[in-house]
Amino acid sequence: MKRTYLLFLFAAVIHCLLSADIKVLSIGIGNYPENSGWQKINSHNDVELIKSNFPGAITIEDCRATYTNISRQLHLLVANANAGDTVIVHFSGHGQQIVTKFSGIEADGVDEALVPYDAAKRKSKAYDGSNHYTDDEFGEDITALRKKVGKAGLVIAVIDACHSDSMDKDADDCKEIYRGTNEIFGAESLPQESIEELKKKYHLHDNSPIENSDDMSNVIFISACRSDQRNYEIVKDGTGYGSLTYFFNLAVSEKGLKDIPDLLTDIYRGMSSEKSLKFHGQLPAVRTTIAWNEPEIKPVIINSLQESSKSNCDFTLLSTIISIVLLIIIAAIIAIWKKNRR
Repeated sequence: MKRTYLLFLFAAVIHCLLSADIKVLSIGIGNYPENSGWQKINSHNDVELIKSNFPGAITIEDCRATYTNISRQLHLLVANANAGDTVIVHFSGHGQQIVTKFSGIEADGVDEALVPYDAAKRKSKAYDGSNHYTDDEFGEDITALRKKVGKAGLVIAVIDACHSDSMDKDADDCKEIYRGTNEIFGAESLPQESIEELKKKYHLHDNSPIENSDDMSNVIFISACRSDQRNYEIVKDGTGYGSLTYFFNLAVSEKGLKDIPDLLTDIYRGMSSEKSLKFHGQLPAVRTTIAWNEPEIKPVIINSLQESSKSNCDFTLLSTIISIVLLIIIAAIIAIWKKNRR
C-alpha cells in the first residue's frame, strides 16, 4: 500500500513537471478614448516585443482592454494555470495614483493604479474612478495565480506604467512621451489640509514584505519606475518602446528565464545605463520573494574639484602667456619710441 502511494505521488510530481508551461498575458493600451485625457503611447510596440519572445501569449489591446475585460482575462489566467507553471502578466499603458479610501494602509496615502481603456484621467460627474485597477485588486489577482501554480511555479508581473511625479514638469512643457500624470485622481475634491498631508507622504515607499507561504509560488513585481516617478519611453532605431518592456525582452531573449536573479540584474543595469532615463532620474523598482539585491550602479560623476582645479591651471597659464606677450609688445613700443626721439 505504501509503495503504491509513493509510486502514485512520484507519477503526480512527474506529471506536474512535464505539464508545466509558460503562460503570458500581455495588456497594451496606447490609444485611449479622445475624451479620456490620456495621451497616446507606444504600447502596441511593447505587445509585439512580448509576442516575439512568447508567441503563445494572450494579448488584449486598446478598446478590448477595459476594466472588466482585464479582470476577466486575469481570472481566466488563474483558471487555466497549472501547478509548476511560470505565469507572466505584462501591462503597458498609463498609470496613476488615486486617493485611497483606506489611507492608513498605504505609506504614501494613495493607491497606485493601472489605467484601463475605460478609465478617465480626472474625476467628474460621469466617472468616479471605479475603473482604475488599483494595486490592491491587482495584488489579489497575483496572489490567486501564486496559489494556483504552487511552490514549484513562478509569477512575474511586468508593469510598464508610471504612478506620477508631482515634482516633475507638466505635460504641456514636455515633448517626450511618458506614461502617467502628475495629477492624483480624486485629490481635487479633498480639503487643502488633506492635500498637504498627501504631499508630505508623497515620496514614502511601501517596504512591507510580500506575503509568502508554502502553498504559494515565488513572485516578482517589476515596475518601470518608483511610485513617485514618471515612466518615460525610449526610442530604438526610430521606434518608441516602454523602457521596462524593452529591457525585459532584451534580457529574456539573451538569457531566458532559467536564472531569474541574473535576469533581474540585466534589466536593472540596462535601464540604469539608458541615457534618457538617467537624465530624468528614473529607476526600475523590483519587489520579490526571491533573494536578489539591486546591483550597485556607479554613476558617472565629473569630479568638480579636479575639473575646477584643471580649469584654473589652464586659465592661469593662458593669463601668464598673454601677460608676457603684452609686456614684450609694450617694451618693443617703448624701445622704438625712444629710438625715434633721438
